[in-house]
Amino acid sequence: MENAAAYALCVLGGKASPTADDVKAVVTAAGKEAPDEESITKLIKEMEGKAFAEVVAAGMEKIKDIPMGGGGGGGMDKCPDDDRRRAAIP
Repeated sequence: MENAAAYALCVLGGKASPTADDVKAVVTAAGKEAPDEESITKLIKEMEGKAFAEVVAAGMEKIKDIPMGGGGGGGMDKCPDDDRRRAAIP
């Protein structure tokens, strides 16, 4: 996952087709001492000839039906018109 994120950062930084060295540099700059070169090489090979935006769009299409809603909000913990704390709402 970190390699995909590093690849995305390279693309967002203006490099349309990042190299393995570009991805390694980002991963290393983020604090990883020994990037997984095998998985970086595999990622670069899989992305070869593909536009990053199209790959992301295809992935979003695949997961569009997965429920991703969050829990409800916590409600107000202050009255809107003063600083008194509200009592717990039953």
